[in-house]
Amino acid sequence: MASDQTDATVRLSDLRRAKAADVSFENLLSALTSKLQDCARLAVFEYEAGSEGHADLALAFHDLGLAERDSFRLLLDHLRRHLDELPVQVPPERERFSGGTAVGKS
Repeated sequence: MASDQTDATVRLSDLRRAKAADVSFENLLSALTSKLQDCARLAVFEYEAGSEGHADLALAFHDLGLAERDSFRLLLDHLRRHLDELPVQVPPERERFSGGTAVGKS
């Protein structure tokens, strides 16, 4: 899961740098970033509680981690839908091309 979190964090930061659209988009990215951090932290808490012999507490952290991952997936679905609703922005280098050939060339 750690590599998934790192990959997802990189992708989230790429989206944030793109400065896509609106405050809701920024809020989604912020919430997703927090969820990733919470999931990682809860796994550590679960391990530490188990290592100290607190099985009930370890189970509570485990269950909370599952709930956090579920809420992360929900927010990620909303992010996908939000991105699908954004207007497509053509990068400047692509604007020079029309129908597979460069504008001004035949």
